[in-house]
Order: sequence, then structure tokens, then C-alpha cells
Amino acid sequence: MYQLNYRSTSRPGLGIKDLEAILEEAVATNSVRNISGCLIFHNNSFVQILEGEKEDVWYVYRKIKADPRHHTVTLLWENHVDHRFFEEWHMAFYRPDVTNVKAFVNDLLLLSELSDRPTSSLLTFWATVRKILLGGTISPFEHV
Repeated sequence: MYQLNYRSTSRPGLGIKDLEAILEEAVATNSVRNISGCLIFHNNSFVQILEGEKEDVWYVYRKIKADPRHHTVTLLWENHVDHRFFEEWHMAFYRPDVTNVKAFVNDLLLLSELSDRPTSSLLTFWATVRKILLGGTISPFEHV
């Protein structure tokens, strides 16, 4: 099993229809290639962890790097792991509204603390998620 995580910035003006299109493409690609993981989008930033066979994970990552809806795609970490951490997550989407965005952010921050036996890739993924959610800056190749 292989994990890879990256962060990127959305192109200016990325809207909900664009995010829905990304979701539709991701579900199709990830299910065919048996890729699991987690994608977070907040404040014009994406951070994602991908899990699967190495060649499939790299196929998806190269596809993301070529996608014009992303720019400044930065590889944060990659490594082999013993098992999946997001086994049932081929892709999910949740759009909080104005009334519950704070609860959504708090729930993700709590989830970031609950991983048992985390890998370096998983630690880097959740550290980047926390920075995006809390509005911190992220430096390229910043690792936990």
C-alpha cells in the first residue's frame, strides 16, 4: 500500500460547479483504480491524501497536476504503509453552509487528532489540513 499527499491552490473563480465536476471525475477514477483517501478544500486551498497501489496513486497525482483547476501543486509526502487509513473513502463531498462552517472546521480538527498509528504522510496531511482550516501559511516541503 502506498500513500501520497499534496496541497494546491485553486484557480481564481473556482465555483461550486467546478468542485462538483472534480468530485464526479474523482469518484469515477478512484473507484476504477481502487484509490481511497481524503480531499479537503477550504479558503481556495486543496489538501489531499491518496492511498492505493503506487502506480495508481501516481497516475491520479499526475492527472491532478495537469488539471487547470489547480495550480502550485506541491508534493508534501509519499511513503509505503501497512494499511489504508481511509479504506471506504473513494471520495466524499460536504459543503457546509454559513451557519455550520465553524462546526465543520472543528469536526475536521478533531478528526485530525484521532488517527491511531499515523504514518509520516498522514501526519503531514493532517498538519496541512489544520493550517488551511486555521488560516496559517504553508511552506513548500514543510513536514511534521
